Amino acid sequence: MRTQTVRTLVAGCIFAGFAVGCSPGEQGSGDPGAPPDQAAEVLAIPSPVDRLLRWSALLEHASQEDVSSLRDAIAKAALDVGDPELVVFAMWWARFDPAAAIAWTSAEWRAQSRLVVGAVFRSWANHTPQDAWSHIPKVAEFYRDAVIDSTVVGWHESGKPGLVEGVQSLPDGAFRQRVSESLARRMVLALGTEEATKWLETLTDPAFRDGMTVRVMSAAAEQGDAAAMTAWAASKVTSGEESPSGFPRRIATRWILRDPEAALAWLASLPAGVDRDDGVMESYRDWIRFAPGAAKNWAQNAPLERWSEPAFSVYARILAKERPEEALALVQRFTDTDLRDRITIVITRKWQTGDPKAAAAWVANADLSPDVRARALAPAPGAAGS
Repeated sequence: MRTQTVRTLVAGCIFAGFAVGCSPGEQGSGDPGAPPDQAAEVLAIPSPVDRLLRWSALLEHASQEDVSSLRDAIAKAALDVGDPELVVFAMWWARFDPAAAIAWTSAEWRAQSRLVVGAVFRSWANHTPQDAWSHIPKVAEFYRDAVIDSTVVGWHESGKPGLVEGVQSLPDGAFRQRVSESLARRMVLALGTEEATKWLETLTDPAFRDGMTVRVMSAAAEQGDAAAMTAWAASKVTSGEESPSGFPRRIATRWILRDPEAALAWLASLPAGVDRDDGVMESYRDWIRFAPGAAKNWAQNAPLERWSEPAFSVYARILAKERPEEALALVQRFTDTDLRDRITIVITRKWQTGDPKAAAAWVANADLSPDVRARALAPAPGAAGS
């Protein structure tokens, strides 16, 4: 997943940044004044931690004139695609010749990695962010997400102005949305959830602020202080038939993957309405997709309540694949009549495709309204041509 790629990239770069700051005197013997002569020896060190620390210390004392020798040492070393040594080398090289470093990531098969290409852009953006920014559209689509994240992080780390304005000036479209997500995640990580919400108040353009608000919420729920974000969003959640704010969905779909108990408790505390129902259904849908064992265990043991019925509707449709009658018995307990009727129709129509006699017998004996009974027995859309 994209998020996992980003987290791996950030973690690798943080470790690389730590290693670059190490003093060569702390890493054992070796003459720091002759990096090319030591490169092969260092890259042959068996311990991956010792090797990375020594390699980083070597780069600290290397100069631009040493690039060719160091690059050749990498080409001859027993390194694999995206190894940390290549990430550190890419960051070091990009400080003074990012164009050459980018070219190397295409020519050297070991460097054909999101981690390595992203490292070039992070270092590049830290020194000349506008140049790195303008080069993003030129990279292959395979690297685009990592490059966007790395450029945003590098630019923000640099403290140089223009990042927010650069994102805001982008035309509407997929690229702006993706960069906005990266910016929101960076603000949550760098400022913390509460300060990130305060930062939102500094955005003067209403449309841009609204777009960044939902993205900051998602980032906070995924990797920040979700509880702080829910407190901030509580007054904005709608009730009844009011148009949904989308905040329960935005927060809970991310939070439930980190802390399902807390996410579900928060959803249960929200005012009844389509906003809460949407959040419950979509968050449970994501949970059962990514952690099916835990999600099914919850459905098998949790009490059925009005707030949780949208989650049980998702579970019932999955249960119906093997035990349709048991799934329908669960659905008939729903107090939300519209949801109960809708899921009943969905399950019975699907049941008919596998066992029409059993499905028809159940419908005939069930306590259903005439309209639901007729719709439940109607062929499922597309079934006639199957």
